Amino acid sequence: MATWEDLDSKSESDKHDADENAKVAMGLVATVTSEAEPKSNSEEENEVYSKIPKEKLIEYLKELLTHFELRTNKLKDLKEKYVDLMKQQESTILDLKAYEEGLRDFGFICKTYE
Repeated sequence: MATWEDLDSKSESDKHDADENAKVAMGLVATVTSEAEPKSNSEEENEVYSKIPKEKLIEYLKELLTHFELRTNKLKDLKEKYVDLMKQQESTILDLKAYEEGLRDFGFICKTYE
């Protein structure tokens, strides 16, 4: 089972990855919207960009960013639910231990009065 530290380190890693992805996406937007000629030497890359209109590329990028944002929000919600469930589990375990201790004490009391 994952510990809090594992989850925090994963979320930090996810945040870093998300930041990197956002930077790449913004770089793509800047490249697509720039009026300068592409600086790539790859003919295949130029051919792919030339086949797709600039407006479509921007539309696709916005769609991807929206999808990414929705998934990120869903993951945050799931993490919050996980944290709540872990707190409930911890509380239940403590209640069971207290109940078990109470039963032991009750058994001791019963033996004393026998």
